[in-house]
Amino acid sequence: MTFRQFACNNVLRNKRTYAAFFMSSVFSVMIFFVYAMFIFHPGIVGEEIHESVATGMIVAEYVIFLFSFFFLFYCVGAFLKKREKEFGILFMHGMTPLQRNLLIFMENMLIGIVAIAFGIGLGMVLAKLFFQFAGFLLDVKALGFYLPWKAIGLTVVAFLILFAAISLFTVLLLRSRSLLELLQGSRRPKREPSASIALSIVAVALLCMSYALALTADGIYVVALVLPVTALTVVGTYLLFTQLSVILIEFLKKRRFIYWRRTNLLTLSDLSYRMKDNARMFFLVCIVSTVAFCAIGTLAALAGSIQETVVKTNPFAFEYQTKAENAAKDAHLRLIENSLQQGGFSFEKYQVSMRVLPEQVNDETVGVVKLSDYNRFAMAANSRELQMADNEVFILLRWFGDAVEEQTLKVGGQELVVKTDTKMNPLIHGIEFARLAVVPNKVYDQLRDLREEQRFAYDVPRWKDTQEISLKLGEEIQHYTDIYSFSARAPVYHQMKQMANTGLFVGLFVGVLFFVAAASFLYFRLYTDLENDKRHYGAIAKIGLTDAELTRIVTTQIALLFFVPILVAIIHSMVAFVSLQSLLKILLVASVAKPTAIVLCSFVIVQAVYFWIIRNRYLFHLKRSMNRI
Repeated sequence: MTFRQFACNNVLRNKRTYAAFFMSSVFSVMIFFVYAMFIFHPGIVGEEIHESVATGMIVAEYVIFLFSFFFLFYCVGAFLKKREKEFGILFMHGMTPLQRNLLIFMENMLIGIVAIAFGIGLGMVLAKLFFQFAGFLLDVKALGFYLPWKAIGLTVVAFLILFAAISLFTVLLLRSRSLLELLQGSRRPKREPSASIALSIVAVALLCMSYALALTADGIYVVALVLPVTALTVVGTYLLFTQLSVILIEFLKKRRFIYWRRTNLLTLSDLSYRMKDNARMFFLVCIVSTVAFCAIGTLAALAGSIQETVVKTNPFAFEYQTKAENAAKDAHLRLIENSLQQGGFSFEKYQVSMRVLPEQVNDETVGVVKLSDYNRFAMAANSRELQMADNEVFILLRWFGDAVEEQTLKVGGQELVVKTDTKMNPLIHGIEFARLAVVPNKVYDQLRDLREEQRFAYDVPRWKDTQEISLKLGEEIQHYTDIYSFSARAPVYHQMKQMANTGLFVGLFVGVLFFVAAASFLYFRLYTDLENDKRHYGAIAKIGLTDAELTRIVTTQIALLFFVPILVAIIHSMVAFVSLQSLLKILLVASVAKPTAIVLCSFVIVQAVYFWIIRNRYLFHLKRSMNRI
């Protein structure tokens, strides 16, 4: 047998342990390859698909590559730790450290090359489906299939470098152990799990502090607190699993009515060791799952609220604003109305006049509109109408954090009391004025010799279908000049929808990749303990452990392994979503509750199915080793 054959046989012998690692590698390669196909697709530079799509794919490629490196590096290091006994035996038969390092390098490269081939092959098979899904999300015609030589080259080179780098880093960081330690392998006596009460208190304090900051942050301040809250949560989560979990189990073991009940003695005795051994894995699964939940939930909320956001920021399908001296006004209005009539679109036209005050607010020019005209506009735009007294003026705020310091405003020789409302969005913008104020009808009618502007708005029921007309009008009517301005809702909607769905498309598969990696951590950790569990439960079975008791103990332990980190991740995510809600309100996203619930429930259902499959397979292997099937 040659050295190369020996390396191949090692991989085949450990195929069950390597299965999750291999499948995760294949999935990472496939997603990377499919995104590369988008980036290099000839149609991506066309007019239909915005360049932001390619930019999003490039960002996703970097994220996938970096995540794959750290994930695979962790897995390879864990596999080598499990194989310590095997290396001890090989050293006894004359293997040198250099040969061991070469063996590890060859095994990793073999798995990597096969994973690259399978990932690219699977990506080629599913490419058409991915293109159709992307076309549906981006609201464009699906991209056609092509031979992606550049994508194949990029994927092969990138992942060959990745697997080679992981192999080199792994052998360089291998700790030297004595032959006795290697031969003992996983049978080395374990220390009694211990934890620090002080660090457990710190864990609770850090998590409470991070939750308090996240829940009390408002609006734009959420962005400023992202890094400190994330740091507190990460450190607190690590201490939660490494310290607090052990303390809680020891607390339960001291309660006889719990500890001595049925099979709890076996479950809790072994659980403290498992929690200590698996603490880092729990931490990684929790953090990776939290990132996946938050990313997909937020992107889904943004994508689902695009229409609402666009309608609030562009209350009418077409808007044309002009100064009084604009000679082209009538021609432009005829062009808009004729285009709509020729396209078969019904519409309603609204008109409002505004006057520019000589007085300023916050050193900014103010335009005023009559209360009745504004309310007519508001009613047409399904917005809130205003009610005010004869001595009041309502000044509309333009963005979150905007404010008016003046308590009164002089309009036409009258001092009016200023009112504002942070929850109202301005329906009208000016050419010559920066702020809009709504005044009583009598006050407006008394204004004389002021510069005047007019705004014409068109309400079109089928406005989503006016994309072609909007683009054509935009070419014939300049969007903005010093005398007039023109805007259309459909192009803004389609561009924002495409960008939001691009983020969802990219984030969805990256988030799924994170979740698959988390599932791989769980699978790997479970099957690395299988041989020990066979010996452990085999010995207990000799003193009367029944099948039902074995099933109950194993189910409880695997359930905790699968759902404890996911439960903590869900709590982290719910706190994050509550905090993000106040930030997303600035972007006019009404609620993240529905997309959040859908995302979390979907992941929990998938995790439950995965748990059921793995639990049944694990019990099958245990019972077969005990000759009970």
